[in-house]
Amino acid sequence: MARAPAVRAESITDSVGVAFRGYAARGKRLMIRTRARREGAGRGFTLIEVLMVIVMIGIVATWALPRFSIARYRADAAGRLMRTLTQVARRNAITRQSDVIFSIDTTTNRIRVVQDFNNNDTVNVGDLTTYRKLEEGANFAKPTWAGPNGTTPSASFSGPSLRTIGGLPSVVFRRDGAASSDFELYTSVRDAVKTEYRAITLTGSSGRTEFWKWNGNAWVRMNQ
Repeated sequence: MARAPAVRAESITDSVGVAFRGYAARGKRLMIRTRARREGAGRGFTLIEVLMVIVMIGIVATWALPRFSIARYRADAAGRLMRTLTQVARRNAITRQSDVIFSIDTTTNRIRVVQDFNNNDTVNVGDLTTYRKLEEGANFAKPTWAGPNGTTPSASFSGPSLRTIGGLPSVVFRRDGAASSDFELYTSVRDAVKTEYRAITLTGSSGRTEFWKWNGNAWVRMNQ
């Protein structure tokens, strides 16, 4: 019976050593990759880095964003509301073919609109009466300098032929769209700040309204 060839002990030892070193190298590389992933995933921002970013955003915002004034926004809103209600009153007089009484209550900062169904220039029980308060913080105010028409107004609501109807100064829109008087109507948010004054002017013969604001030097016509 033939004998199996002898295997040298040194060959076996060498093979085992090579395999062990191979496994050890692969294990080391795996550990390095795992540690790198953990370090990358777990790294956050320091407090100093966060504060620096916030400061930089604040600096950029002051350059990029225009200055926003809540008071001026409210002043614009109050002026637009006055003009809109004036235009609606005129339109209702035309479409419903009955006069509309447009009145200002400076005590409560409200606008009263009356659909005068019997066209007698009087507030009757059967007339449709609505009230609308100015925007929050706004009030009727008289400027101490000349208005858009070149003269200093005598009151926040003034005109050559205004009438007192139902206890309030009023103008009447007729069924043809004309009004009983020209008028100037002023509002503001802070009376001491001139740039927060807004004005509505009306031409009685045509019923046309214009919206104005004081920019610090002159009255400027606004598009809306």
